[in-house]
Amino acid sequence: MSDVITVDRSEPQPATMPVPGASTRPRLLSGWVRRALLLGAVLLIPLLWWALGYIGAYTDDAFLTSDLVAVTPEISGPIASVAVSDNQWVRRGTVLFTIDSEPFQLRLQQALKAEAQAQAQLPVDRAQLAALGAQQQSAAAAAALAHADRGRAEALANANAIALQALDEARAADAEGDAQQHTAAANAHKAAETLKLDAAALAVAQAARRLAQWRLSRTRVVAPVDGRITHLVLQPGDMATTTTPAIGIVDGQAWHVVANYKEYYLRHLPPGHIAWVWLDTQPWRLYRARIQGIAHGISRHAGGDMLVPYVSPTVDWIRLERRIPVRLTLEHAPDNEQLFMGADARVLVLY
Repeated sequence: MSDVITVDRSEPQPATMPVPGASTRPRLLSGWVRRALLLGAVLLIPLLWWALGYIGAYTDDAFLTSDLVAVTPEISGPIASVAVSDNQWVRRGTVLFTIDSEPFQLRLQQALKAEAQAQAQLPVDRAQLAALGAQQQSAAAAAALAHADRGRAEALANANAIALQALDEARAADAEGDAQQHTAAANAHKAAETLKLDAAALAVAQAARRLAQWRLSRTRVVAPVDGRITHLVLQPGDMATTTTPAIGIVDGQAWHVVANYKEYYLRHLPPGHIAWVWLDTQPWRLYRARIQGIAHGISRHAGGDMLVPYVSPTVDWIRLERRIPVRLTLEHAPDNEQLFMGADARVLVLY
C-alpha cells in the first residue's frame, strides 16, 4: 500500500514574536511631538488673536436696530376702532386707529356758528360807522355856519347894528355847533373802534373754527413712516391721551448696526470705512457696511442722561474695558421681512 502525501496549502503566518534588538524610541518621539504640537497650538491661538488686533477690529458686542417711532395721538379721547394688527407692515399715511369724533364734530359746529355770528356783525358795524360819519360831516358844516354867524354878529355888534341879545345867541349857537361836532366825531371814532373789535372777534372765531377742524382731522391717526407695527396692545375702548404713545412702529428705512468697540480700536475706525457684518438671523452670510460715525458721548451711569447711550462695562461680574458705540449702515441689507430690531450681530473691520 502506497503512502499518501498531504500538502499544506495554507499561507504562512507572520511571526508574532518581537525581533531581538528592536528599539521602541520612534514611538516615544511621536508622543513628544504630539505634546509639542498641542502646546504650540495653545500658544499660537492667543498670539494670532493679539496679531489680529493690528490688522482688524472684531467685536461680537453688536446688534441690529432701527428707529422706533412712538405714535402718540395729538388729541385725547376714547378709541373708536383699530385698523391694524400686530406685526403688520404699514405705509406712511396708513390709518392706524380712530378716536371717537362726535365731541369734535360738535365743537366744530359750535365754532362755525360763532364765526357766522361774528361775520354777520361786521356789516352792521360798517353801516353804523357810515351813518355816524355822515352825522360828523353834518355837525362840522353846522359848526362852520354857526362860527360864521358869530363872526357877522360880532361885527354888527361893534357897529351897534344889532342888539347884544342877538350877539349872545350867535355865540351860543357857535358853541353848540362845536359841541355837536365833537360829539359826532367821538361817536364816529367809537364806531370805528367797534368795527375793529368785531373784526378781531371774527379772526378769533375763524381761528377757533380752524382749530376745531384740525382736532377733528386728528381723530384719524396715521402712520408717520413706512415700517412694521410692534407689540400692539391698543384696543377699541381704550383712552388715547396726548402724553402716552399708543402704537410703536419700527422704521423700515432706518436700519443700522450698533457695534460697541473698545476704546483703543476707535482710532482705526474713520467714518466711511468699510466693515463686514454677520447677522445671527442670517447665518453664513456677510453683509458689506460702512461706518457712519462714532458716538462722541456715553453715560457713565445706568439710568443717567437718556440723550447719550449707556454701555455696561461689566458682564457676569467681570469688569470689561470701556466700549464706545460705533454706528454702521448696511449697503445691501436683506429684505425687511428678515430684519429684526435688537438681533445680535458681529462686525469685522479690516484696517
